[in-house]
Order: sequence, then structure tokens, then C-alpha cells
Amino acid sequence: MRRALFVAALLSVLAAAPADAQPASPEESAAAIARPGIVLITVEWHGWVRDKRTGEVFGGTDGYTAKSSCSGAVISPDGYIATASHCVHTGPHGGAGALFGAAVDELAGAGRVGDPAQARQQFAEHAVAEGAVPDRPIDRDVRVERMEATVDGPIRDIAPATVVDLVAPDDGDVAVLKVPREHLPSLEIRGEPAPVGTPILAIGYPGSAGAADDPGLEPSSKNGQISARRTRDDRPFYEFSAAATNGMSGGPVVDMQGRVVGLVSQKSPGETQSFNFAAASSILLDVLAGKQVEVGLGEHDRAYRTGLDHYFAGDLDDAVDEFDDALAGSPGHLQTTEYRRLAVDRGGQPGGAPVLLIVLAVLCAGVAVGTGTAGTVVALTRRRRLKHAGPPVSDVDTPPLGIPMPAVVVGDPPQGSPARADDEQ
Repeated sequence: MRRALFVAALLSVLAAAPADAQPASPEESAAAIARPGIVLITVEWHGWVRDKRTGEVFGGTDGYTAKSSCSGAVISPDGYIATASHCVHTGPHGGAGALFGAAVDELAGAGRVGDPAQARQQFAEHAVAEGAVPDRPIDRDVRVERMEATVDGPIRDIAPATVVDLVAPDDGDVAVLKVPREHLPSLEIRGEPAPVGTPILAIGYPGSAGAADDPGLEPSSKNGQISARRTRDDRPFYEFSAAATNGMSGGPVVDMQGRVVGLVSQKSPGETQSFNFAAASSILLDVLAGKQVEVGLGEHDRAYRTGLDHYFAGDLDDAVDEFDDALAGSPGHLQTTEYRRLAVDRGGQPGGAPVLLIVLAVLCAGVAVGTGTAGTVVALTRRRRLKHAGPPVSDVDTPPLGIPMPAVVVGDPPQGSPARADDEQ
């Protein structure tokens, strides 16, 4: 009966053990690691366009205002962000090009331009974008947007950003920004080169309009692989096969461990949409070293990653504990909040005993019950045997300390009759 109860208890514990939540693919795991560090970067440009050949200035009294957006990756909890330099550069590949486009649109509306593409090319070759004072840089306002978890639900956090340093688009296309924030979810930078064939994810916000209208700021992940390793003016670049639109420029290309392999750069001219360039992470590391900026993961980042490991392994109690540690270091960590909720919904509890320990405890209890029952049966059987074996023996078979005592014969055996073998024993 007791054995049946023990087996039933064990089966009930095993039935209550949660099934593993293994990720459907390595890409899912990499996306879960990388998504917290993805940000949307918006830039507003303001200035005038002057034709250097004729001296004509376009933009009227107020000048042109143009907006652009890119993606980026947080690379330090202290607010350092990596992106493509053409997203924040004031030259023709960046802000000046945006103002040239505004000028071409105005002239086309006035009937002065027949071929907008040709007119834009003419501006790039013979015009200059400048501020209110001639030959001064155009105005640039950079903002970094990300989602923050609060007790009232997710909110959009928008922070002003300064440009720490950059490598021009034609030279390396990497920029480092700084925002006045702390304890941000961050990504690790891969130091060694990625071999050709390495599986990767390109992550970012495809299309400025869609990203700006999305209240949840959910980035897109496009899977592919490293197709080739190239150099451009002695700067290393990767060709990768994942699709990436203009809005994803500056977003990270990560390996299956969620480490930044490179940053989405300008598309190779003449190639299809699914064939793109990424500035190698070594260029980014060189920029950081030149500015003596130290980057890396925070304790909350490590706790989040450990929590993911436990969650995908089905160790829900440990996952909740790790997610709580991550939230203690980074209270606004949105993805930690989401995965903690999922772990709790599946039965995880903070500080709960792991299922394996519970099973072991039940097993030990079952062994103890079985051992006690067997000991009782043996003692009773032995007592009956001794009772019928001849002269009376001690009623104490096992003393309180559990040390078996030898049988004691009371009185001497009759003269002339040998002692019984049982008594001798």
C-alpha cells in the first residue's frame, strides 16, 4: 500500500514538472539575446543648399528641414550606441543628401527639374549644404528611441544623442553615439572575424515611416549568412545574404550567440536587395579604442542571458530568479519583464525549489519508508524465530542506539545435554 502511495506521489511530481521551452531555432535564441539592445535613431536636419557654380541659394528664408531614421545597437550600459556613420554624417551620403532631396522636390514642383535623379546627382557634384552662416555645417538633431518597461506598461523613451566619433561612410561607415542614460540593455561585440558561412541575423527597423508609427518599436530580424569578406580602402567589410532595407542601416548583424559581427552599411551598388554590406566589428572596436571608450555587458545583461538559458531549459524557478536579478540592475528592461511573465505563467516562482530537488526528496522519502517497513518485518520475523528456538532470550533485540545485541541465554543447559546450535550462535 505504501509503495503504491509512493509511486503515485512520484508520478504526480513528474507530471507537474514543466516541459522544456527549447527555442524553435538558434535564430530565435539569438534574437532573444539581441533584441533588448536595438534602438531606433531619428535625425532632423536643417539648412540651405547653395549651387557653387551660380551662387544661387535654395531654401528661402526658413531653409529646408529633412528627417531620416536608422537603427543602432547599445554596446554599453552607460549609454554608448553603435550605428552607421551615414546615418549622422553631414556630407552627401547623410544630412546634405537629405537636404539635396528636399531642394530637388521643391524645384520639381516648380517645373524647374525634369529628371529628379539627374538633378540630385548635379547637386551632389556642384552644390553644398550649409547652415544659416555660409560654409558652416548644417544643423543636426539626433534622437535615440527605445521601449522602457514601467508599472503602467511599456513606454517610449526618447533621449538626445551626441556623436562621439565616426568613420566617414566611404572609409568605414561606423559611428559611436552617447545618450544620457544608464543601466541600458547592451550587446556584446565579437572580437574575432566571422568566417564565411557564419549564420547571422540582421536586426533593425525596416522603413522610417513604419518604425515611427509603431508604438511598440518592435525590430525585425532577417536571417542569412556571411557570404564573403571584403575590404574597401583597407577597411574590412562583410557581404551577407540577409535582407535589409534602408531603415535597418546601422543596425547590428549578430551571430547565433547574439554578438555584434558588424553594422548594416550602405548597399552595394548594382546588387539585389537581399545582398548587403556590413561594416566589420573590428572598425567599431578601433573607433572605441581611439576614444578610449570601454564597453561591455553589465551584470543585468549576464543575469538576463542566464535567465534565458534556464527558461529555454524548463528551469522556470531559476529563470524567474535570474530575471529578478536582471530587473534589479535594469528596472526598465522590457524583454526581461516579458520573459519573466512567461516563466511565471508556466509555473515558475521566485525562490522555488527546482523540480529535480523535489523529485529527489520524494525518492529519499520513498526509500526511507521502504527501509523502515522492511526493518519492521525483519525484526518481527526474527523475534518469532527466537521465541520458538528454546530457552528464553532477552526481549531487547535492538537497543535505542540501533546496535544489535547478541542473544543472552538465561540459566545453564541441563547436564548431559549439549547446548543447542542456535544458542551457541
